[in-house]
Amino acid sequence: MAKYDVVIIDDNAYDIRMAESAFREISQVGDIRSFTKAIDGFNNIIDNPPDVLLLDVEMPQMSGLDLYQTLPGEKRPPVILYTKSAQYAYEGIKIAVADYLIKPVSFSDLYLAFKRALDQKSIHIKMDFNIEPSGKWFSFKNMDRLVKFADIVAVSSCKNYAVFHLRQPAEDFNYRLTMDEAEAMLPQSTFVRVHRGFIVNVNFATTVVDRKISLPDRTDLEISVSDMGLIRLRQYC
Repeated sequence: MAKYDVVIIDDNAYDIRMAESAFREISQVGDIRSFTKAIDGFNNIIDNPPDVLLLDVEMPQMSGLDLYQTLPGEKRPPVILYTKSAQYAYEGIKIAVADYLIKPVSFSDLYLAFKRALDQKSIHIKMDFNIEPSGKWFSFKNMDRLVKFADIVAVSSCKNYAVFHLRQPAEDFNYRLTMDEAEAMLPQSTFVRVHRGFIVNVNFATTVVDRKISLPDRTDLEISVSDMGLIRLRQYC
């Protein structure tokens, strides 16, 4: 099995340990080199570019964005940005990041981001296990209802509830669930969080114009796309 090297640059030693631990669970990961000082990581990449770079954004002396943009083009590996907020998502779009993760990073998110980074190099790996929900149905506890994933057009937030929007508006319903919980229960191969308050089934989407996503099956839904949402949608191009 081919192995792919990773460099982690983050001024927070704890976050590095967490990322290293997650990467070691991925069988396709080879050498992991970690640096708490941006300049040390920069020099290491110049000498020996990795296959994938996990890069913190907010660091003293040199930000992750400045570091990456300072690298010569031929030395730039696919990059996964990770930080504590979404405020740098637009800058991430401009440098074509493989993924943009918010700390703390879950193993499944990091695994998928690693796969997307390799995809940018036309290296396609097969997941060792299925990290997506099994089956074809969304099951609702304490509710006599099963809904096929394929019939969910979008999910939106409304106070303490998630609103499930189906093909027919009359079939929409609320369920007490946070958006984070809903996102974790939906297959990431077809559902993408395009905004803090919206998850969309990409099979129903046709275009994104002026930060608005078009859903011909549900023209009554007006869904805006955030900077982070644009990054996530580009993974489906």
